[in-house]
Amino acid sequence: MPDQAPLAEHDEATALRHRRIAREARLLAEARADIAAGMVVDEAAVNAWIDSIGTEGELSPPFPIG
Repeated sequence: MPDQAPLAEHDEATALRHRRIAREARLLAEARADIAAGMVVDEAAVNAWIDSIGTEGELSPPFPIG
């Protein structure tokens, strides 16, 4: 019977992997749909926002254009 514990752990790890892959697939599909709809954030705006974090002139996070 000791051999059953590793199998159970393997099955659990496999199930977790499948759930993770399914979640990642949903997130990628959502991201692709956003891009197709023009919901993108300008790279220069993101870089300016990142550079401003922690400064006196900190910018608000940029919003998608389109």
